[in-house]
Formats: sequence, C-alpha cells, structure tokens
Amino acid sequence: MITLLKECAEYIRTHPDNGPSEKLLDKIQLELSRNDGYAVVLTVSREDIISAGYVAGAVSDEALDRIAESMHEDHTEYGGYWAALKDACDDMRIPTLPKMPNVITQ
Repeated sequence: MITLLKECAEYIRTHPDNGPSEKLLDKIQLELSRNDGYAVVLTVSREDIISAGYVAGAVSDEALDRIAESMHEDHTEYGGYWAALKDACDDMRIPTLPKMPNVITQ
C-alpha cells in the first residue's frame, strides 16, 4: 500500500499544480505519515457498515478512519471483526438501518 501511494504521489507531481492535485498529494502524505513503518491490518468499507446494520451515508471518510482505528485492537487481538465493527459504530452513534421483518414463505 505504501509503495502504491508513493507511486501515485510521484505521478501527481508530474502534472501541473492545481487545487485537486495539491489536495490529493496532501491526502497521500497524511496516509503515508500515518502508516510510516507499519502495515495496514484492517480496512473498513461502507459496505461493511451496511452489512453490520448501520446507515453508511452517515459515515464520513474521517469517521471510517476513526472506526478502523477504534476496532484495531479488538480485531487483531481477538479476531472479532463484526463485533468490533458494531461496537465502534455504536460508540460513534452511527444510526442503525431499519430492521426488516422476518417473512416466512411456504
């Protein structure tokens, strides 16, 4: 991941400077500084938020980062990804999706 981010940063530097390029470079630099010397062991997607029963639209990119950070210890030490995801969403007060009624068909 770090190698890919460095390659992307180098590619962006070869293009004319503009607002979006500067913002992308800032994001890449932030991510590289966060992961400097460390391996990424957990990623959280909005699809995972939905699968866990929460409203993904209520989760910003920054909130996704905070959720992953708060989950890391539970996930890596105990292997409970879904339980850790639900705990993190509850802690951040992410709204839950409406419960679907169980329909029995014969």
